[in-house]
Amino acid sequence: MEQTTNYFVIDGHCDALYQLEQEAGQGSLKQRPQGQVDIKRLQEGQVVAQFFALYGGEPNRLLLAQSSALKQIKLLYRELRVNPELMLAFNQADVAKAQQEGKIAVILSLEGGEALGDDPGLLEVFYRLGVRSLGLTWNQRNLLASGVDDGDSGGGLTALGGEAVKVAQNLGILLDVSHLSARSFWDLIDYARGPVIASHSSAFALCPHPRNLTDQQARAVAQTGGVIGVNFHSPFLCKQGGAKLIDVVNHIDYLVQLVGPEHVGLGSDFDGIPAGPQGLEGPHRFPDLARALTERGYKDQEVRAIMGLNFLRVLPST
Repeated sequence: MEQTTNYFVIDGHCDALYQLEQEAGQGSLKQRPQGQVDIKRLQEGQVVAQFFALYGGEPNRLLLAQSSALKQIKLLYRELRVNPELMLAFNQADVAKAQQEGKIAVILSLEGGEALGDDPGLLEVFYRLGVRSLGLTWNQRNLLASGVDDGDSGGGLTALGGEAVKVAQNLGILLDVSHLSARSFWDLIDYARGPVIASHSSAFALCPHPRNLTDQQARAVAQTGGVIGVNFHSPFLCKQGGAKLIDVVNHIDYLVQLVGPEHVGLGSDFDGIPAGPQGLEGPHRFPDLARALTERGYKDQEVRAIMGLNFLRVLPST
């Protein structure tokens, strides 16, 4: 079967900036042999745009979340200065410019609204710094919403969370449902006025992990015009662990059959997971995933959509 070559990758989630912060800024995106994401591997994987999460929401870091997010932005700006292969991107036009110039577009996402404290208006500041995607919380409850680990309380979006959603939508910031509890998920869907993404979640029907989307949730994301980025974390892919590339293909295939190829993408979670699946250990292995999709019977236009075009579509045009 003919191999797919005319595609590019947009990955909906990685935690490389958090790892740089944990290394006290001593590492570099140029080359990270101790990590999973670096410029060389992104280039090898035909990545034209990468969502970089600003993460700082673990329970013992709540008071440091804002400082942590700002430090990660500071580290990114340093990387942009010393690595001409990277450029900060805000929209589709910027991604197209990066592709034309042979660069990698960096898209910032705020993983957890803890960094906003009790003032959703601070999202305007993060927007000016480059943030274009917002997940209201990580796994725990915060002032905006409840996360998957707080699912039994019945809590959903708070009044502050509703304000944050309005601010985000007015600015054109994507709303991300990954990590939300079921109640918060449905509250956000009710608020949504445009595409909603699940930046790094897989299919609950194939692997019943609370971070994965049920069929009903996946359909709801698709109905907004959004995209589900399949997560590469082994516990999200198969109950017995030790996931392989074929398990990622199976989750993609299941979601495509459920909601259509235009609503499925990649959300690797590289540098936020201990290891990638066998055969997908880093972004340099994305070509192997594209080939596996072709071998599964996907047409070139469907492979291009899943590998990158779907996430490109939900970004603002300019």
